[in-house]
Amino acid sequence: MWRRIRSHLPQFTRYLISGGSAAALELGSYKLMLFANVWYLAAASISAGIGLLSAFAFHKYFVFRKKENTRSHVIRYAILQGANAFAQVSCVYIFVEFFSVDEFVAKILGIGIVVSWNFFLYKIFVYV
Repeated sequence: MWRRIRSHLPQFTRYLISGGSAAALELGSYKLMLFANVWYLAAASISAGIGLLSAFAFHKYFVFRKKENTRSHVIRYAILQGANAFAQVSCVYIFVEFFSVDEFVAKILGIGIVVSWNFFLYKIFVYV
């Protein structure tokens, strides 16, 4: 089993690096919009789009190293990310409105929840 897991470690490490970079772009843009008094749910949605676009480029070319089938990857990625964006914004809303969590902390928690299942879904659904 360890041999099977170990064979995916370099790719998973690239996934963490690219995901961290996309998350930094997403969180940075979210924080800037909150600073500019943009409504937190609008800011969460817009920043999710920024994170989505940067993550697609990082994952396609850096993590999974897939240069072909762009159209197919975009379609599958859009389907998965649509569900992820809805889940993430829902998490932000629930944490803020029902648990009185700070808006920025709620965004981080929402990202963490969504990221937990993404590597495997990218591998088996998006970049096949």
